[in-house]
Amino acid sequence: MQVQVVSDAQGRIISLSRLGDVGEQVSGITRAGVFAERDQHVHLVELPEEHRKTPLVELHERLRLDVWSGSPRLVPAEKFVEPYLRGPALSSEEGA
Repeated sequence: MQVQVVSDAQGRIISLSRLGDVGEQVSGITRAGVFAERDQHVHLVELPEEHRKTPLVELHERLRLDVWSGSPRLVPAEKFVEPYLRGPALSSEEGA
């Protein structure tokens, strides 16, 4: 299952939504979601199997968006490395 993720530049999740998820009532809306603000990013990513039955609101606390290891993916918050702690970014800034 794919979800739309709006995140800040640090990978913190601002919004998670299922495309077209507007509830049980017919609303005439074919797609729903949010727009990204300045310095926010939108990604369409696969929701890991183990989180598919978890309410989206709970996933904000449990997951982060990792965009630094190839293609964007959702990772557990406890395994997420904050961008400011990543070695290459620190060493390139020190030489400036």
